[in-house]
Amino acid sequence: MPCADHLPPVDLSRVSATSILSGEHRVILQVLDVVEKLAALALRDQRIPSEHASQALEVLAKFADRCHHGKEETVLFPVLEAIQPGFSPVQMMRAEHVESRAFIRAMTEAVAAGDAASYARAANGYVDLLRQHIHKEDDILFRFAGQMLTPAQDAEVLDGYRRIEHDDMGDGTHERLLGIADTLATTYGVPRASDSQQIMDLLTAICGCKKD
Repeated sequence: MPCADHLPPVDLSRVSATSILSGEHRVILQVLDVVEKLAALALRDQRIPSEHASQALEVLAKFADRCHHGKEETVLFPVLEAIQPGFSPVQMMRAEHVESRAFIRAMTEAVAAGDAASYARAANGYVDLLRQHIHKEDDILFRFAGQMLTPAQDAEVLDGYRRIEHDDMGDGTHERLLGIADTLATTYGVPRASDSQQIMDLLTAICGCKKD
């Protein structure tokens, strides 16, 4: 298998098994920027902005983990592992998903307890982990995947994504969570991924939802 540096980057101009996930990464990065600001406020004021922290946690738990990581773990990764058993980049990503869930639990517990220091520590740990994780997926794993998947396999993966959106998440959930992410971004002065038409086309290609 060639070095990832010699493979083309994910093409965000067309719908594919990897471009959908890369588009979702842009929303997750947007929310990470918000969470970083919330952590700084919690440390400065010794008080968690609990309403906004809870909203961000809902997006992270339901969109980033259940929906996005769910697509990877139950649809894309098994296909890649069937093509190449023991594919090490997938094993690493699975382990980091587990680690990310521990940070989400820690943030949730800190918000419930009103523990600003613990919230900031968990939030910053999560932000650091997910930023690095997304970089690895976009720049390494997805570039390999783009070379490994046949057109038929790519279409199969996209069908699996649709099942998660409509059967697991439920119609309208994706749209609602994107709305929360955008409201938080506007509140905290963070650029919105959905303002890019190219990214918005990817975000709505599977769920069929629309931007308000």
